[in-house]
Amino acid sequence: MDAFQRISELESGHHEVIYQNGRWGLTIKRYGHGHAVKVFAESLSGKDFISGNLYLIDDVWSLKPCEMPREKVMSFILGFQAP
Repeated sequence: MDAFQRISELESGHHEVIYQNGRWGLTIKRYGHGHAVKVFAESLSGKDFISGNLYLIDDVWSLKPCEMPREKVMSFILGFQAP
């Protein structure tokens, strides 16, 4: 399963997830009839966070991280688990 499919399976709103053995708050907001998705996650036990936007353009998803490496956002999206 790819990162874009993982996010598309979650409803918009707040989710509590597990990532790297810690609890995180994950918020997903959809815009533009679902063609843009904001992903924001915050560690509930520290100061780390994840922020990025996914865009569907010509049936292809693209990730635009917000002021962090793309790999960090992808690692989170691919690695989080439901509690």
